Amino acid sequence: MRFLLLLVVASAAHAQINTERMRRSVDDEGVYLSVDASAAYATGNTEYLRLGLGGRTDMRFGEDLAFIVGRFDLSRADEATFLDRSFLHARYNHALVPRVYLETFAQIERNRQQRLVSRTLFGLGARYELVSQDSLGLAVGVTPMFEHEELDEELGEDQSGVVRVSSYASARWTLNATTAISTTTYVQPRVDATSDLRVLNQTALSVGLTRWVRLRVQTNLRYDSRPPDGVERTDFSIENGLVLVVPVP
Repeated sequence: MRFLLLLVVASAAHAQINTERMRRSVDDEGVYLSVDASAAYATGNTEYLRLGLGGRTDMRFGEDLAFIVGRFDLSRADEATFLDRSFLHARYNHALVPRVYLETFAQIERNRQQRLVSRTLFGLGARYELVSQDSLGLAVGVTPMFEHEELDEELGEDQSGVVRVSSYASARWTLNATTAISTTTYVQPRVDATSDLRVLNQTALSVGLTRWVRLRVQTNLRYDSRPPDGVERTDFSIENGLVLVVPVP
């Protein structure tokens, strides 16, 4: 078990979530738990509050893998809310043959900056790991999924369920003991209206500064061909952060 404390991070709001970065290699059977937290507060000339709380559980039983990840982030300054989002994601992978997995997932998320009151997803598909080594990994997957969105009432849009096909390609490269690069791209067209398309790419660089401190740099590119009114089609951001890793006996 370990405790992760996020010391510094700058992030943008993204309604789509990269679940590939949530995967972890679990070699031994059992259940593993980790949590992370961050907080910042200021008062006086500037009122500022930032809270972040997350946690996950990883499970391995034979060749079956599962994980549950949750996250809440809130950022306010001078009575204005800049970030208010949360999500809960559960995923289960069952090995069919070597390198081929049946995977199913469920997810619920909220993102006020994207005018999203809630989004609920259910999916069942397949994952193929082309390369699976300690230093290099490459995987692709295709998952039909049901999506239900509830947007702000003031938008006046219908709340309806649709079916999308979520396809992704994910790669990771461990350059040495302290440096790693990863990238993931999702493409999610709507089945009955392929012009309704969502794309997400995240590329991250992690560098170990000391035994307990890591530097993390990440780029995020999100595209939604039919965003809610008042929301841009394309978002791009760069995140920089320091992560303190403290082992817990």
